This record gives sequence, structure tokens and C-alpha cells, in this order.
Amino acid sequence: MSNTTTRRGALSGVRVLDFSHQAAGPWCTTLLGDMGADVIKIEKPGRGDSIRYADRSGRLPPEIGGLNFQGLNRNKRGITIDIGAEQGVALVKRLAPKADVVVENFRPGVMDRHELGYTHLRAVNPRIIYCSITAFGPRGPLAQKPGMDLIIQATAGLMGHTGEEGGPPIKSAPPVADINTGIYAAYGICGALFERERSGEGQHVEVAMLDAVLSLFADNAANVLTEHTMFGKFGSGHPDLVPYQAFPASDGYFIVACLTNAFYKRLASVLGRDDLLNDPRFATNPSRVQHREHVVGVLSDIFKQNTCAHWIALLEANDIPTCRVNRLEEVLASEQIAENKLVVERDDPKRGHISVLGPPVHLSRTQTCFERLAPMIGEHTDEVLKELGLDDTEVAALHAAKVV
Repeated sequence: MSNTTTRRGALSGVRVLDFSHQAAGPWCTTLLGDMGADVIKIEKPGRGDSIRYADRSGRLPPEIGGLNFQGLNRNKRGITIDIGAEQGVALVKRLAPKADVVVENFRPGVMDRHELGYTHLRAVNPRIIYCSITAFGPRGPLAQKPGMDLIIQATAGLMGHTGEEGGPPIKSAPPVADINTGIYAAYGICGALFERERSGEGQHVEVAMLDAVLSLFADNAANVLTEHTMFGKFGSGHPDLVPYQAFPASDGYFIVACLTNAFYKRLASVLGRDDLLNDPRFATNPSRVQHREHVVGVLSDIFKQNTCAHWIALLEANDIPTCRVNRLEEVLASEQIAENKLVVERDDPKRGHISVLGPPVHLSRTQTCFERLAPMIGEHTDEVLKELGLDDTEVAALHAAKVV
């Protein structure tokens, strides 16, 4: 592994060439960067990653990158290479022997057409770990179909089961297809790096966004595949647990999560509703699932009579799992997030003041940290190229040819 990174992270010394764009691939490489990997984000000169342009405030120009870009691309250095030019391809092949990992999320076949696919780079570096992220997989009837978070959420069944029965399909608020895929890709890369320590050989890691999202239904899919269950919409709850959902209070929504029958018995008792215990329709969780509408209706009528704070205090005093349904601005401002030190604030001469989320994983011996904000287009091109062996004349010639 390379030794340019000085941070003491679990992946210190691992160099990543990141050709990915938008969200799934960049999130994967951000997670690797959190662990200390030297992530080099490679973008097209003059244009860069298209998510740079997603800035609702209009405060940050694309060459810096809007806040969406900032949130997904911490802990990376940025360079530009035009892989559509022969000199650009030659440059990548010159860099690849000094890299440990390559990440790309183009449609299947794009990198091969540029002679930068796994077999091409493996020829110059047999130890390379090459991760390909696709929307639907490298083969099959949907392989060449364009896919982004919304398309994958719909195709994989997430939208079809989200929302209330009788209502329209609803996407998950965060881009779970992108984020979940990025996590799986980082997981696969770490596994391949570990195996390489034994064999000395690299390998091809493949992750389809469709598979990553469908895996979120692991428990429900077992029911569909084995018992041919046909689930409806899940609402705010769980198809196999009642009550286990959001309920309306007089001033908002809060959660009642009776994961076990013991929690349910305490709930009925504290509400003074022995009928919810004695009626055989409600005595067990399976029977409550069968009579979900009645149980939820009775509880909803009760909970609407007082505030979220009242019910949460009462349930917590009786060891019944509960919480308020928060909005994003509320949880970000909470004491718990402050204690977890998840929010990172930075002031930069060119970017201004930026607050973003930092690494969510912490290791006791090898640190994870927020070392740098997302790179500007080509911010580290000269630095990286010279570090990897090019001299001033070569770098100047590449600039003149608009390859970098």
C-alpha cells in the first residue's frame, strides 16, 4: 500500500482513485477517506461532478461545489483528468500502479470503452481493488437503463410500500438508495483489501444499487419468497408488530414501539384500558396484527387528547419505548447530536462558513476525522501529479493540452 497519508487512520496508506459522481460512489469514497485513505477525486476538466451544481442557495459556484456536494465529498483531494482523451487515459494508467483502489459508477461498459475497466487496470496493477457501482447490475435487461436514487427507490419496491394505505407512493426523505449503496461499496472494498493482505491479489468489487436497496427488505423478502406474503403500505409502522408506529397527539406525532408483548401490557395498564388486555383480539401480537385498524383507532383517539410531551413522559416513566417524531432541524440542534460531535463547522477563505455532518463511525485505536472540506475542481491536480512522479514540464504540457 502507498504511504503518502500521514493521518493515523485504519486505512492510512491506502490510495483511492475516485472516478465516481453524484452520490453513491462519492459517499463510498468519503467513508474510505474518513478512515484515513488518501482519496483522489478525479473529475472532468472545466465541468466536474454534476452534483456540484445542486446548490439551492446559489452561494457556492460549481467550481467550489454547492452544499449537497460539500455534504457528500469530505476528506478528498481533487484533480482533473479528461479520460476522453488518449493522453488522459495514458495518465490514469500511469497513476494506477501507485493506487490501491479505483471506484467508478458509470453505466456498464463506459470505463471499458475508455480502456480503463478492471481488466485494463489490472494489467498494470494486479493488486488493484476495482469497485464498480451500477444502477441495476452489469448484465440483464435493465443494465443500460439510467438509474438514480428516485428511480431505484421506485424500482426496488421502497416507494411502493412507503406511505399510508390508500395514499400515493412516497420516496424516503434521504437518498437511501445512494447512501446505502455507498456503504455497501465501502464494505466490499474493505473486505477486498483485507483479502489482498493474504493473497497479494486485487479483485473486482461490484455493487448494484437495486440490490443494495432490496437488501433493506431482508426480513420482509423472506416472507414474500417463502410464504408468498403480499404486503401493503407500511405507514409509519411495521407489518408484523402492533402497536409499533407514530401516533397523533394534540400537538404533533410521537412513537409507540411495543416490540414485545410485555411493552404492550404495560401500555394498556398505564392507559387504564384493561379491555385492550382482556379482549382475545388484542391479547397477543399476532391477533393485534389481524385487528390492527381497531387497535390503532382506539389508541389514536386516546393520544389525541393530550400533548406529545405528556404521553412521552408517561410512557418513559413506565419503560415503554417512545420518542417524538423530529424534523431534521430539530435533531441537528439536539443535545445528543452535540454530544456525539457529529456536526463539523469550518471557515474557509473561498468557501465561507460551512457546517456539515462528520464521520458517523469511531474506532478506539485508529481515528476517524474530518480533515478537509470537499475539493474545488482540480484544486490538488498539480500537487497530486507531482507527488505521483510527474515533473513540472509534464504537468505544464498536460495543462496546455487541456487533459487536466
